[in-house]
Amino acid sequence: MRPESFLHGAFVLTVAGIVVKALGAVYRIPFTRIVGSEGVGLYQMAYPIYTMLLALSTSGIPIAVSLLVAERVACGDRTGARQVFYLSLGPLFFLGLFLSLALFRAAPYLAGEVLGDPRAYYPLAGIAPAVFVISIVSAFRGYFQGWRLMWPTALSEVVDQVIRVGTVFWAALSLTNRGVEFAAAGAAFGAVTGGCGSLFVLGCLYRWLERRNFTPAPGRRMPVGFRGSLGILRRLIAYALPVSAGSMVLPLVQTIDAVIIPKRLQAGGYTVQQATSLFGQFSGMAGTLVYIPAIFTVSLASSLVPHIAASLARGNREEAGERIATAMRITTILCLPAAAGLMALAAPITDLLFGDPGAGEVTAWLAPAALFSGLQQTTSGALQGLGNTWLPVLNLAVGCAVKTLCNYYLTVLPGLGVKGAALGSILGFALTFFLNYWGVRGLTRRRAARLGLPRPLLAATIMMAALPVIYRLLEALGNAAATGLAVIAGAGIYFAVLMLTKEIDIVDIRRFIRR
Repeated sequence: MRPESFLHGAFVLTVAGIVVKALGAVYRIPFTRIVGSEGVGLYQMAYPIYTMLLALSTSGIPIAVSLLVAERVACGDRTGARQVFYLSLGPLFFLGLFLSLALFRAAPYLAGEVLGDPRAYYPLAGIAPAVFVISIVSAFRGYFQGWRLMWPTALSEVVDQVIRVGTVFWAALSLTNRGVEFAAAGAAFGAVTGGCGSLFVLGCLYRWLERRNFTPAPGRRMPVGFRGSLGILRRLIAYALPVSAGSMVLPLVQTIDAVIIPKRLQAGGYTVQQATSLFGQFSGMAGTLVYIPAIFTVSLASSLVPHIAASLARGNREEAGERIATAMRITTILCLPAAAGLMALAAPITDLLFGDPGAGEVTAWLAPAALFSGLQQTTSGALQGLGNTWLPVLNLAVGCAVKTLCNYYLTVLPGLGVKGAALGSILGFALTFFLNYWGVRGLTRRRAARLGLPRPLLAATIMMAALPVIYRLLEALGNAAATGLAVIAGAGIYFAVLMLTKEIDIVDIRRFIRR
């Protein structure tokens, strides 16, 4: 099976991510209508605990496995690539099993003492086995990504979500009459059924691809003995541990935000209701819109890691640097117009999607974070592919510390309020990106990653100036039509300017896709 280019792989993962998010959005509306806010609340009590345990057990494994497998594949050592996969299964099996059993046993205490509602025991118990199942799934996904094949991961994610949505609907329709806690438990069990479906698909694909393509091939081989196995395990842990630690940083900061921002807004003179409303606009509305490009940049970073590792394994540092530069340029070209468009049409967009044009102000302030968060994710993937997995974690921690300080001190300033939290997010992501950028330049020993900013910035500026004019001309059609048409026209203007300035052309696009 021919490996995918990293941009093709990123595209496949992005499409799957969009489908998964769309399916997730679709089921929440009818599920909420059937079980009510009480059932949704019980379901949401269990889910954050599950995601925290999942991040602890699996978040770093796919990247670590993909990196080591990619190195072996690049050397022609297919047997060694399989050994990496097999050795990753053992720790994941026991860690996932331990955490699942621990969650199941701790469910009564967590429900009654921590969450404050004994009924939360049912969804906690229902979702506990999913930690074990997804732990095994993560090893398969990392193995395929190491072969630079992203479509098995994408397919498994879609199958997982389809089965999960079906389970949620079944639970809502069949178990609600027994009590909302049982309906919430059935919905939570959807993570188990979805994970099992994903595991079945990946297992079948593994057998099929192994028989068809992945037969032993000549080349350098890694030691298969006890010492070699210990060496692989040490490298797996060394790569996975910092990535897992990094995955915990943002959820922790989001939790701190939920504590700090409303209280600091109250200290700045807002009532409790006003502070809660402003935080909802910042986190639930502006944040949702601004971080939409992350669907692409996360996929790009995941696809980039094994390709960089393969280039380095072949001793081709120049190729690794070129792929990083390409990824950063694509990130800039895609994230910059998202930021500019949200700044220009923030109020109409929030009115259209949330029925709250008042959220437009904080959305416009937060919009530049779309660019910096995207670049931060791409450069983090580049550093991981280069083998330095701790540096992006440390840089992210520094950026989050700056963001937290800004949240504390800026939100009480007159005239800023919640806009100070938006400014803190921008500064935090920008600092993290620049620290990552200098790290990439040092590791590649070249002027790595030119952003190619001038022409995209010119195109975004022209688009940003044109969008309000277009919207006003179409406003008589209604906000929905005017906003939609303005967004389409703005995208056309942006890419037309890029074509006219020779920033991109058809030949260039084809060359990028082949990389």
